[in-house]
Amino acid sequence: MKILIGAGAVVVVALWAAGCATPSPASDSVRVTTTLADVADCKLLGKVIVPDTDSEKAARKQTAALGGNMLLRKSEQVWNGNAYQCPAAAR
Repeated sequence: MKILIGAGAVVVVALWAAGCATPSPASDSVRVTTTLADVADCKLLGKVIVPDTDSEKAARKQTAALGGNMLLRKSEQVWNGNAYQCPAAAR
């Protein structure tokens, strides 16, 4: 009986831990660049236009929503740019 209770406790703890784990958003994997050469072998997916508030998060999210893994920013001052799907996003 004690073995059964111990096994049950292990299962409960494992399920609880799995429930607490949240997957990271797709936007976390989006790379950002201002260098055109970084997207030379990539497919252009569309424009990314974001508000001034929380711009980085919004730009990464919009890039991921377009299916992209790379954002080419227009400049260091703004987060607007173009979303690309690259074979292996440069770091």
